[in-house]
Amino acid sequence: MSFAGVPTTRREARAVLDKIQDIVWFCQMMWPHEPVWSRQEEALRSFVEYDQVAWRSGHKTSKSNSLAKFAIWWVCRGVPGCRVALTSSGFGQVKNILWREIRRLKLEAAVDLGGTIYLDPFQGWQWTNNNQVFGFSTDEVERAAGFSAPHLVYLIDEASGVPEDIFEAMFGNLAGGGKMIMTSQGTKASGVFFDAFHTKSHAWHKIHTPSTDSPNVTGECEIPGLATTKWIDERRAEWGADSLEFQIRVLGNFPGQAANAIIGLSTVMEAISRHEWIPDKNDGALRIGVDVARYGDDESVITVVRGLKVVDIISIHSMDGLEVAGHTLDAVQKHRYRWDDEIRIKVDVIGLGASPSDFLNHMERGRNLGIKVSQVNVQNRADDEYTYSDLRTQLCFALNDWLKAGGAIPQDDMLMEEMFAPTYTFDARGRRKLESKDKEKKLLKRSPDRRNSLELAVYETTRTRSLGAGTYAGI
Repeated sequence: MSFAGVPTTRREARAVLDKIQDIVWFCQMMWPHEPVWSRQEEALRSFVEYDQVAWRSGHKTSKSNSLAKFAIWWVCRGVPGCRVALTSSGFGQVKNILWREIRRLKLEAAVDLGGTIYLDPFQGWQWTNNNQVFGFSTDEVERAAGFSAPHLVYLIDEASGVPEDIFEAMFGNLAGGGKMIMTSQGTKASGVFFDAFHTKSHAWHKIHTPSTDSPNVTGECEIPGLATTKWIDERRAEWGADSLEFQIRVLGNFPGQAANAIIGLSTVMEAISRHEWIPDKNDGALRIGVDVARYGDDESVITVVRGLKVVDIISIHSMDGLEVAGHTLDAVQKHRYRWDDEIRIKVDVIGLGASPSDFLNHMERGRNLGIKVSQVNVQNRADDEYTYSDLRTQLCFALNDWLKAGGAIPQDDMLMEEMFAPTYTFDARGRRKLESKDKEKKLLKRSPDRRNSLELAVYETTRTRSLGAGTYAGI
């Protein structure tokens, strides 16, 4: 790399080198248009001073930007043999957040930082002195275990969602020395990130930055993209100050979710983070779940899933079967591609659900679109009668499995709240049993229509019988 005003004497060179060792000076000199604010300076200096750092925070507090700037500083100090390995809960996060930030900072730096940088994070950014910054996926333990360098640093974003075996591989690589820096929201009350603030807190330097500490909120300075007072006030009004969402995503606290919850917070957060990286037009099958309103305040919800991604959620305040069927066919037509040879629609037929199911089955438009209609009664016995007390319970656990297998959901606050609600007990035969619908409605102050619709969309029955051309019913 070359700095403007190249030093002409050893003393001047020494002075510049000494300044380079100051990470805050380095960042201010390289990116003068981006002020280093007080809590960010605290984090950057901690990264330098300590070998193990865990930083939990709310949304929009400079975590990814700080990791990217530290990575660049680490390899530009003039020390050969430095490697920085970037990872996150998913490779989409590495490629589209961390690596994009690295590439942006290289482009906008005040001086040429040298080296060769690639679009692929795994190829990384390489210098002739064997220094390197690169990203890797947490999907393969072998990749995490294959790194070594005299000065190795692991930078881990969204650390709450990184699997335990990946951490074991990384810790093994650090046996000869190095650094590990983790940042995350506290979405999971277990694992390495959680332990860093609890049972293993003695081994970690800990930082906590709620969104309320943003410089845009405190008045320290204005930095576009960081949390604002308006955003925090909107979240407080929408979620409530005591809600799980506000505690985690704004205040940066760990959850206090019930031990018998079916769908974990980290599972939901990871599913949301994946959503924008999976294309709508993927090669998965098109499936639609229809949950029909039973009472005046409930919604009829149509959820469209293609492969592992929720591509549309349509809610209507209507219990009219013909209208619900019409909106369902509109959704099919909107999201259908020419290669779709069978589009499965699953309707909860309890109460008013039989009406739209009948309309869908007999409409000529539906036949022309190539739909197959399944009537699902969630009060019936489960496909797996030895594990679940009824089909309603099985569907909720199946949704959890779908999310863990890579399912992606949009940032929908009502859906997210409904994901956190279900808990379970055991019946007299030792089978899992979902808590009553009335208990859920009392907690949510509404019916979990969006989650129920998604459960139907991803449900694959193993026990069906034909009711006629193109129609099936879960038994």
